[in-house]
Amino acid sequence: MNARAAEPLVFRTFMPDSGPSSFGVVLAPELALCYDYLRGGVNQVWRGSLDLAPTWQAKINQPAKIVGVVFYAEKTVQPLRVNDAVKAPQRRFKGYRLEKQNVVFDFTLDGVMVHETLRAIDDGQCLERVWSAPEGVTLFFHTEAQPEARTTFHGGEEIKPGVWRHVGGAGKVFTMRIQPKS
Repeated sequence: MNARAAEPLVFRTFMPDSGPSSFGVVLAPELALCYDYLRGGVNQVWRGSLDLAPTWQAKINQPAKIVGVVFYAEKTVQPLRVNDAVKAPQRRFKGYRLEKQNVVFDFTLDGVMVHETLRAIDDGQCLERVWSAPEGVTLFFHTEAQPEARTTFHGGEEIKPGVWRHVGGAGKVFTMRIQPKS
């Protein structure tokens, strides 16, 4: 079975190159991703869909199959940090929910509640990640070069190459957009 979405589809499953019980998320008919909450968020983004059949075929299942071409892959463990750009935080998964065409993951970083909203924009051609945090909490995101993707940030400032800072508060968000170069 190929999972294709008019509305976001979220599957808790076994995904390649990720921790156990990651999420396969299909946000648009040709935009999918792996969300690995143990590793720290979006693990991979690809043009295409998700084949869940390998997860159902045997007692010891195989990972779901990425159907398409991966254009974004995070290698940094816990790239999102709280109040300290250097220290990897303790992350606790609190659940997810669907809000209209968005998937919202809730978690704490060192006890601080953070929300990450994932949505397809530009007719499903681009992934938008939106983080929000309480007043006075500083988020730091460590990004890495992506040869096949363009990434842009809004609502924060780059404090050194590859490290972005955002101070949280009511109505304030930090946004990252990811789209394939070609």
